[in-house]
Amino acid sequence: TWILVRFGAPNPTLVEVGAASDFLAGQEPRIFSAEGTSFFVLNYDGELIAVTARSTHRHGCKVHWSAFENQFVDPCMGTHFSPQGAYRGKGPPGELERLPVEMRDGRMWVDLGYR
Repeated sequence: TWILVRFGAPNPTLVEVGAASDFLAGQEPRIFSAEGTSFFVLNYDGELIAVTARSTHRHGCKVHWSAFENQFVDPCMGTHFSPQGAYRGKGPPGELERLPVEMRDGRMWVDLGYR
């Protein structure tokens, strides 16, 4: 019988998205794609936030930002989400996945998880 032993923890997949000063409060979220993941980055009342663009209920469907409604909308299921990714109704409940962010020397990095 063999036992696989792993030494050390896996490294997170960090993606640099720009200077923190590039993301101003009130601007529309910017969409990025890296490591097979699409995600939005925005400044919401001074907090830098990253949320996945993946639909919470339909594989392959991506949410989009509605500037008119000031929220994310899932075009496949009709679900609405706040800028922070919280469920706002209309469609099946669920929340957009928030991705951890790190600041390093004034630059913003998004943690896409362990890959």
